[in-house]
Parts: sequence; C-alpha cells; structure tokens
Amino acid sequence: MGKWQHRDEGKKVSKSVVASKTTEDLVEAKKFLKGLLDLRKSEKLTKTYIDGTKNAIAYNERNKVFVDFRFDGTATGRLSCAAYNAQKAMGVSFHTLPRETKNNIRSLFRAPDDWAFIAADYAAMELRVLSHIAKEGNMQLAFNQGADLHTYTAKLLFNKEKISKTERQIAKTVSFLIVYGGGAFNLSETMGIPMRRAERIIKDYENVYPGIFEYMDFVNNFIKTNGYAYTIFGRKRNLPDVVSRDRSVINRALRQGLNFTIQSAASDILLTSLLGASRRFEAAGLQAKPVATVHDSIEIVCPQEEVKETLTILYDEMVNYPLIKEIFNIHFDVPLAIDAEVGKSFGDGKEVTFDNGIPIL
Repeated sequence: MGKWQHRDEGKKVSKSVVASKTTEDLVEAKKFLKGLLDLRKSEKLTKTYIDGTKNAIAYNERNKVFVDFRFDGTATGRLSCAAYNAQKAMGVSFHTLPRETKNNIRSLFRAPDDWAFIAADYAAMELRVLSHIAKEGNMQLAFNQGADLHTYTAKLLFNKEKISKTERQIAKTVSFLIVYGGGAFNLSETMGIPMRRAERIIKDYENVYPGIFEYMDFVNNFIKTNGYAYTIFGRKRNLPDVVSRDRSVINRALRQGLNFTIQSAASDILLTSLLGASRRFEAAGLQAKPVATVHDSIEIVCPQEEVKETLTILYDEMVNYPLIKEIFNIHFDVPLAIDAEVGKSFGDGKEVTFDNGIPIL
C-alpha cells in the first residue's frame, strides 16, 4: 500500500484526492465536519442530561434529581455516582456533567431560591499528592513557591524561560500520563508529535523529576513482591494479576497499583475534608449542606447570608485539613489549594478569592 493511502471497504483513497480540492472546498469540508461533531455532541447532551433530568423529575414528582453516591463503587475508594434507573426513567450522573463555557449544561442544577451554589475544587490535587509521596524535591519546590506547575515543568523540560502554549501543554500531558501509567506512545498520539521526540521528552522528564521515577520503581517492586499496593491512609488494593504469565496483564496491574497510591489518597483527602466541613456546618448552626462531590471538588448549597462563613469553613477544612492532621497525623510537604466559585447554579459560578482563608466577596 503506497504512502498516504489507506483502505476503506476495499477502496483506496490517495493523497491526490485531497490535493485536487480547492482551498474553498477544504474550508467547506472543515465546516461540515465541525457541524457534524457539534450535532453529535448536542445529541448526547440532550439524550443523556436534558432528557435524563426530565425523566428523573417526572418519576420523582418534584423538581429535584437525587444522586446515588457509593462508597464501594470504585477500586480506589473514590466515591462513584451512578445514573439511577427509576423504572426505566434514567437519571443522570452528577460526576459526568460536562463543563462548557457556552450554554453550560450544569446550569440545570440550581440552588433553592435565595440560596447560593458553591463549588470548591482542589487545584492539581493528584500531582500535589504525587510530589508528597514520591518526595520529589523539584516538584515540591514549584508548589511551595506557588508557581504554575506546568509552566515550571516546561521550563525545566525544554531548558528555556519563554514557554509556548504547546510546550506547556506537552509538560502538562506528560505529568498526567505518568500518573496514569502512560508513556512515549501515548504522548505521541495525544500531542501529535513524532515518536522519537516523545521518547526524548519522557527521558528529559525523568531527569527533571527523578524522584517520581524512583517512586514508580519502588511501587512496582513492592507490588511484584507482595501482590498489593497501599496508600498513606492505609488503604490496600490487592493486585493478583501481577503474577500473570501475560506481560500486558502484569503491566496493567502495575499501572493500577501506581495510580491507586495517588488517586485513592487524593480521594481520601477530599472525603475527610468533606466530613470535617459537614461537622462544622452543623456545629455552627448553619443550614449549609453538601449536595455532591465531583472528582476533586465539593458542591455545597447554603442561604445567601451564610456564604462567607460557609466558604471560610470549607477553605480551612480543604486547605488546612485539620481533621487529617488530627486523625492520621499527616502533614503534607506541599500546600493544598482550592479554586472556589459561587453562583445560583452549578454552571454560573463566579470565582472567589481568599485573603488568609477569608473569602473576598
């Protein structure tokens, strides 16, 4: 098969087909494809969320959707949120609501009248956890200095001060690939760069953050020897597949184990902070109450007059983590940070800034 050709049901399509088209033809084709992708996206939003919400409301006979959170729904211990089936009236999963800057579907979910909807999201949570448990000094330095981690990483990775958006995105992609057990092939595919360049970037990343790779080796060796992985909070995940004769099965078990030590710890930080905040809301006589968690964020509704006190408590529990210090005696090597928004719904929140833990509203 010649260069630039591929088979489609027995037919050959060559480069000349594209070359014969005018610029106007290609622009129109691009518009068509974009419109088709937008249509499919809209169809999914309508079927999964709008119709799902309508069906759930009809079944509940009230203007509410109830979420089904499960403590045992994931292997990492992270809360799972199921799309409940109410006599074939499918509900919606809060965790999978997409975030858009235009026509945000999350705006369907609103606080009661005269109440506020608060969303507080941990910033770069899994990478902060990784830097702590791997004792990676360079990454910890970035977090302790309050630097943008991905720009900081890109500067070290490409050995220059002025970083392009693409270079920052490459650095960000590599960091998360490492967390989830990816490698050069994944980087090449994701960023559309040659395999050789991807391999070189991964190697340079190892030189930038050697502690992470040393930690990965430690976890892999521990799993191979003991058949399980563990977290700083004491959770264990058994990984019996590590003794398989199939190398791909072993590698998957090792990836699962590494990710478990990071993602599970991040989840327990969130859950403990949520518990601490809930207890303090009640002790303070506040009406504020959690309505959901979504990945690394906590969603709260409260009366408008309670917003400042609610945010103050939430910030202290999430950033200063007093309950984690009390129960587990864990003190992180890097500061924790949150991004908080307040609005009338899950989709229209405005960013809140804090001054020494006090929200500026």
